[in-house]
Amino acid sequence: MNGTDEGVSAWITVNFLTGSLRTPGKGSVGMLDLGGGSTQITFLPRLQGTLQTSPPGYLTSLQMFNRTYKLYSYSYLGLGLMSARLAVLGGEEGKPAEGGEELVSPCLSPGFEGEWEHAKITYRISGQKAAGSLYQLCASRVSEILRNKVHRTEEVKGVDFYAFSYYYDLAVNAGFIDVEKGGSLVVGDFEIAAKYVCRTAETQPLRSPFLCLDLTYVSSLLQELGFPGDKVLKLARKINNVETSWALGATFHYIDSLSRRRSPAP
Repeated sequence: MNGTDEGVSAWITVNFLTGSLRTPGKGSVGMLDLGGGSTQITFLPRLQGTLQTSPPGYLTSLQMFNRTYKLYSYSYLGLGLMSARLAVLGGEEGKPAEGGEELVSPCLSPGFEGEWEHAKITYRISGQKAAGSLYQLCASRVSEILRNKVHRTEEVKGVDFYAFSYYYDLAVNAGFIDVEKGGSLVVGDFEIAAKYVCRTAETQPLRSPFLCLDLTYVSSLLQELGFPGDKVLKLARKINNVETSWALGATFHYIDSLSRRRSPAP
């Protein structure tokens, strides 16, 4: 299953569990997922402008429960959190650093030195001793990685969104939500946390050396996607006590497609 299919399946799961697919007239919710290698965004556009200005490959049709949905859904390969970490550090996917060279980054504590394993390759990494704000230096590096990589759509401002996976984990690590219950935050909270954590990292090692980098990346990614700082995101692992897995949506879609094949033509 490709990334876009996963995004669509996750959208089905969330909208089934929130009742949007079963209740006529109830507004649907959007879905944000941040994995290790890719990140997905999926929502049901209501504005003609979104349908007309979306790049090729960003719109997909879904038949479900006797309705056809025209979804905005895209998977950005290489912009998942672990792949983004590697890019920010200056490494290349699937390639060890030349001659075991150290990857030096402004997004790590200046005195930090260590190792990080990604995709079965171990990298030597260290912080960069540089004048200036760690957050500003890191944000500048992250913006280079994201430049011209993400399509921004204005309509996301008016759609309710759920966010999953590393979005959830980072919100827990930053103390915004309960690890079991989940919760809500505004997009700007990630930037506030990034500035605080990066400022702390300037003078002392962090319990998680990547927290400054990760929070800065997520904050920048959401802004690039078009989410304003005051936009509320809901974070959940379960909705109505059911796990929010894309596999559930894929199963619903498969069963629905079987029932359509078995139904006699009118």
